[in-house]
Formats: sequence, structure tokens, C-alpha cells
Amino acid sequence: MRAFVAAVMADASSGVGDPPAELVAKNHLGPIAYRMGVNSFRDEYAASAIMAHRRAALLGEITAALVARGVRVALVKGIAYAGTIYPDPAERPMHDIDLLVPQRQLPEAMREMATLEFARIGHRRRRSTYYHAIELARSGLRIELHRSMVQHFRTSVRMGDIWRRARPQPDAGGAERLDPVDDLLLCMLHIARHELAVPVLNYVDVIRLWNRLDAASRELLARRASEYRVARALSAVRSMTDLLAEGRQGRPAVRGGTLLPSSDEILAGESPARLRQIGCKLILSEGVREGLGLGLAWATVMVDGWRRDRPVEPHEPG
Repeated sequence: MRAFVAAVMADASSGVGDPPAELVAKNHLGPIAYRMGVNSFRDEYAASAIMAHRRAALLGEITAALVARGVRVALVKGIAYAGTIYPDPAERPMHDIDLLVPQRQLPEAMREMATLEFARIGHRRRRSTYYHAIELARSGLRIELHRSMVQHFRTSVRMGDIWRRARPQPDAGGAERLDPVDDLLLCMLHIARHELAVPVLNYVDVIRLWNRLDAASRELLARRASEYRVARALSAVRSMTDLLAEGRQGRPAVRGGTLLPSSDEILAGESPARLRQIGCKLILSEGVREGLGLGLAWATVMVDGWRRDRPVEPHEPG
């Protein structure tokens, strides 16, 4: 599996042998494996191609409706990569479509999504106004409307900066694409938010986004990471990406890295136990301020989510 993933990260076209099917599927690499000549994943590739077609149609409908209402919308995560760093959209399967909207325009975006007959789903804590995304679904297809990529207080990332650098793109059907440096920064931040324990496909995203940057842009990424106080998190993600790309067993080369997942744990799809997760979150935080912010973000989301999810009593306003 290490050798197979290293070949994927190197964007090899063939010669990957016969990787373990269970681990390939768990890491969402089946469609890529098929394109690399592993014919046993033909069904996964076909299913992903069908879903990519359905998502493209849905994306066009949503973006046209939001833009018509004057709502800015940007493509983030998998939907931003399908057809770009993955020329064949079927190679980039995803569970949902992730869209970024400005915080102040979120109410208008939600009204339009209701008009399009999307229903809100998700756990109690995700109903908080402080949570970073809102989950919606219609006919088995899921959308996440993001106000940001992490909860408030956890980092110093300024979403206003992200929006100032985003630009509309003709190939995105009216939606905007992020500045390439911001695209990679938010991709890596998403992985760090999950304590690095994400499917390998996310690390393939990282290396492909990294490879399209020139030297000056890579230096700019480091400066923005420092400015937004996420340098440690991004360093850990980059270190794990290197381990996977080189087919090596090990843990990220950052302070406290012995608590973080190993590359083999990532390949096996193993998530840290809850207490270890908390420790990993603290390790990946930049300092005391971000550590305190992590606790404040968690508490705020939980309390606000509980308040919004309880039944409305007769004496309470609806």
C-alpha cells in the first residue's frame, strides 16, 4: 500500500501492481487506481464518473441561483479540484459539494437553498451559528455551505482576505475560485482540523496543489501561514504528505509529533481515540492563544448548538 500511494502521489500512469482493495477503497483511491491500470476498480470508477456528472449539473443549478441573488460563492475542497488538478473529475470522488459564501450573505444563501428545496441536516452542534459550515441535502446529494474552514477563534485566518483574493472564473459557472495559495492553505487547514486523520486522497490534493505553485508562491504560503498562526499545522500536514509520497513509515517531523498519527495509521484509515484527538489538536495549535481558542470554539459551538436544537416551549418565540 505504501508503494501504491507513493506512485499515486508521483502521478504515475501505470505499474502499481495489485494494491490491497480494502485500503484503496477506504482512502477513496479506487477511481485513480483504475486509471492507473488496476481493472478491479472499474466499477468504482464508473460510479464516480456518474456522480461527477450529477454533481456538475447540481453545481450549475446552485451557483446560477446564488449568483442571480447577488450571493458570492466560491468552490472549495473536492469540487474545486475536480476538472482542475484532477483533469478527469471521476478521479476525485467526494461525499458532498463544498461551497464558500461570505458570512454576511449566508442568510440570503440559505433562503435560496430553501427555494431550491434543500433541507438542513447534521448533528446538534453543527446547527450553531459559530460552526464553520451548514449541511444541506436534496435527493441524496449533499451540500456544505461554508462560512470558513474552521470554527471561530481557532486560528487567525481572515476570511475577508480570502474573499479579496478570490476571482470569478468562466469555467466555474459564475462561481469564484480562490487564489491558488489560499486554495492550498485552506486544504491543509482542513486536514489539520481532523488531526491529519483523513483519507489519503486529501493528501493527493495537497501534493497536486503544491506542484502547481512556483517558488515565489510557496514562499508566500509560508508567510501567510505565519501571519494566520497556522504554520505548525501546515508543517505537520506537509510532513505527512512527504512521508506518504516517499512511501515511508513515520510521524510528522514537528514538535509533539509522537502523538500524531503515523503514515501507516493514515493508510489504514485509523482515527485517534478521543483523548488523543484532543492532544493532537493542541499540538497542531500555534500557541496558547490558539489552544484557548480551540476550547472556546468547542464550548461555544456545543452550547449554541444545544440551544438551537431544543424544542421550542409555548412561551418561547418561534
